[in-house]
Amino acid sequence: MEENKKEMTEQKKESVIQRLWLTYYNDTLYDKGVITEEERNRMRVAIKARAASMER
Repeated sequence: MEENKKEMTEQKKESVIQRLWLTYYNDTLYDKGVITEEERNRMRVAIKARAASMER
């Protein structure tokens, strides 16, 4: 049981790290003019949805 709890904590930690990196790259692409604001906003929604599905 304790090992399963530890695994869940590691998965949640990994999910948070991935979400932070994806958000950072998304914002950087927007700041550099590579993607539009609309594309950035769509990607934000996709990143949040991905993070939510990984935390289940």
